[in-house]
Amino acid sequence: MYQERMQRAPAKYRVLYVDYKFLTRQMFNARKFYNNLHPEKKLQIPDLEVFISHAAGWLHEKSFITAFVFVRPEEEPHIKALDGRTTEFEKGEVRINVVADELYSCELGIHMESYAHLFDEFFLVADDPIYILPFTSVLPATLSGDVFGDQNFELLAGGKLLRKGNDETCFAGTDLAKVRWQDVWYPIGTAMGLQLYEL
Repeated sequence: MYQERMQRAPAKYRVLYVDYKFLTRQMFNARKFYNNLHPEKKLQIPDLEVFISHAAGWLHEKSFITAFVFVRPEEEPHIKALDGRTTEFEKGEVRINVVADELYSCELGIHMESYAHLFDEFFLVADDPIYILPFTSVLPATLSGDVFGDQNFELLAGGKLLRKGNDETCFAGTDLAKVRWQDVWYPIGTAMGLQLYEL
């Protein structure tokens, strides 16, 4: 009973926002790249539910995460069945919510800012300048110090990104360059069935 209560009332409330158009574009690009790298595997685009469970792992998260997937109305039928579904990952579970809107990226930012008071940590699967303002507004106003090995650096705590690499990201030169991140192709690759050494 104690374990069940702790699972339902996590120490931190985490939310994962997904720009579905960005994600599907990256999935097609990643599949092409990985199929060229491993032609014998004939890799397929992973299901959204599978990707989300891998994304949670790559963000090094545990416990319960609420996910909001923002899509255009014409794309909603492809993933509507996932709305309200809870999926497990290695260290916890994710509840998936699908939100359709013509201006889905604007709506994602509005939702993030409007419901920021409900969450302690924010994760974003996207790479577009439109998310700079809403994402930075829900993170602490000051930078935190952190140590990695023998190096000290500053970061914006409370958030994590799954985005393009440093040579491609739209967040270069902005405050979001100081948010912890992973290349979105890593969870896409493992969701396709690749091992770490194959990425």
